[in-house]
Amino acid sequence: MKPRYLLLLTLLVFACSNRNSPRAVSEDFIYNYYQRADQAAALLLSHGLAAQKLEDEIARVSEVREPGQQFDEVPNMTYKPIGKEEDEAHVLFNYQLTIKISDTTTHTRKVVIQTEQIDGRWKVVNFDEY
Repeated sequence: MKPRYLLLLTLLVFACSNRNSPRAVSEDFIYNYYQRADQAAALLLSHGLAAQKLEDEIARVSEVREPGQQFDEVPNMTYKPIGKEEDEAHVLFNYQLTIKISDTTTHTRKVVIQTEQIDGRWKVVNFDEY
């Protein structure tokens, strides 16, 4: 491979891997918390009230689930953005989650995820479902 193509490929990989944006952090949070049911991974993306909620949940489920334990089977879950609000300090995202448990059972939830930049990194500072 020619050096300039290698450099272009390297730059492309770095450009696509920047996950320090409000949208990327909120989508990574959805992936870890809702799709993978991995509270510990979601906690790494969190700060403040969101981190406290996750720490409380991890403590509650610790009696039946070991830290980092993954489920063998998880429901098929998709999400789509349905709104966004922002001010100078926060970006709030609204998503609709569709959870397909079986061929005949589907649930829909709406999720609000609030992000904030903390020490140069975007973090989820609150989340809620309705």
